[in-house]
Amino acid sequence: MYYKTNIFVTSVSLITLLTAQQNVHALMLLSDVPTPSFIIDMQALRRIAEPPLNDNGDIPSIRCPKNNLLLQPISNSDDTKYNNKVIDCQFPTAEGQPAIGYLHTTVTRGRDDAIPDEDEPISTFLAEIDLDPTLCRDDAHLVLGLNNHHVGSYYWARSAGAGSSMEAPGVGYGSSKSNSKGVLRWLDEGGPTACNSNDGKRSEWVNFLRRHDTVQLLPNDGQDTLLEFYKRQSLSRIDEDRKGEENTSTRIFGISNEGRPMGSEPAVVCEWRCILEEGI
Repeated sequence: MYYKTNIFVTSVSLITLLTAQQNVHALMLLSDVPTPSFIIDMQALRRIAEPPLNDNGDIPSIRCPKNNLLLQPISNSDDTKYNNKVIDCQFPTAEGQPAIGYLHTTVTRGRDDAIPDEDEPISTFLAEIDLDPTLCRDDAHLVLGLNNHHVGSYYWARSAGAGSSMEAPGVGYGSSKSNSKGVLRWLDEGGPTACNSNDGKRSEWVNFLRRHDTVQLLPNDGQDTLLEFYKRQSLSRIDEDRKGEENTSTRIFGISNEGRPMGSEPAVVCEWRCILEEGI
């Protein structure tokens, strides 16, 4: 009798484990997102949305008033809810307020991978990233980010919510000398000590970036950046027709920490396609 009960308990445990594994596999996190991509913080969007959005997780279309771009949600999972609501968003970047739009990018080379001549001055080189500066019109800056595992617990707490768009002081972003990728480097050879008004921890983590790490930058004009994403998407579709291959770059995703454990990575809740409305 005891033996049979043990088998039953083991079977239930196995079924529970398999179910949990299936749920984990179905969950897409920010680190799973292809780069470069444009990320929209759904919780920040809901705070400024006019007309207000419901709290039931519905995904709206988003219009950029400056250039008549329209972001239309496309199906990302069977659980995603969509509605016919269209909201205007200028993607403001007010200090002390959580940003709505971020640029998500992958490190392709860290400090240890610096190349003489190409990355001079080597003393200020921090990382090469796969974000082409033309996608943001050379106007973006590195921030603490949405899933930064390099910062300690104190700065992780500060980077939650509004702090995710807090600038990493003293870090400049520009073009690579040899390709279309971007480069992060210190603005001063003194590094984080010379570039920070405090003890340097707000940006010293950039010293430890390695290949395959992901970081986020904040575009100073989200609407202009989305227009560049739209242009790149259009070119990608032409390339797909020519080569018969799918190009997954320059995509637009929505993420949220709602319902997630504290300290966990944001989950991807939707994806948008970008179209140009008539009349522009």
